[in-house]
Amino acid sequence: MIIDYGNRTVGLKIVFFGPAMSGKTTSIRWLFSTLDYAEKLTSIENTVGRTMFCDFGTIPFSLSNRWTINAHVWSATGQDFYRSTREVVLVGADGVIFVADSQEHLQDENLASWNELMSMIEGEERPLPLIVCLNKQDLPEALREDQLRTHLKIPSSVPVFMSIAREGHNIVEAFQYLFQNAMRASVLAQPIS
Repeated sequence: MIIDYGNRTVGLKIVFFGPAMSGKTTSIRWLFSTLDYAEKLTSIENTVGRTMFCDFGTIPFSLSNRWTINAHVWSATGQDFYRSTREVVLVGADGVIFVADSQEHLQDENLASWNELMSMIEGEERPLPLIVCLNKQDLPEALREDQLRTHLKIPSSVPVFMSIAREGHNIVEAFQYLFQNAMRASVLAQPIS
């Protein structure tokens, strides 16, 4: 969290993380479009439209006391070739939305990405708010929450949202939940002056 007293703004960084093609970019695009900030989203893509480095943008939320909370939303590319960029994107995160793919044959990819995320955040000084979106629930034979929790060993304290990014199902709800928890955790972590 970054607080700018002069401009009365608070910056909060939310990162979408997960394996390649799990729906991170689709989720972010739906979120920005739904909140009427589609023009504020930038995607760094390769020539075939895959995320090469990240997607990023800012969604401002005005408070009644004339302060603004800027949600700086980022996605980390899931492609193995760009692994080093994920570490850079994750620096300074105030909360993470892990986007898992519901297709059973991709569980090893989910597990590898989950384990990578856990290794990256294990040294954090403060607990990092984290939720999971089990995406692509509209596909036949999509995984259930209990199957994902068992395979990835997700603690019961981590909420799982069943989502369909291309339809926007549970995308805003998941973001709001994480945003509120990240805000609460960041405020509690601030030193008292």
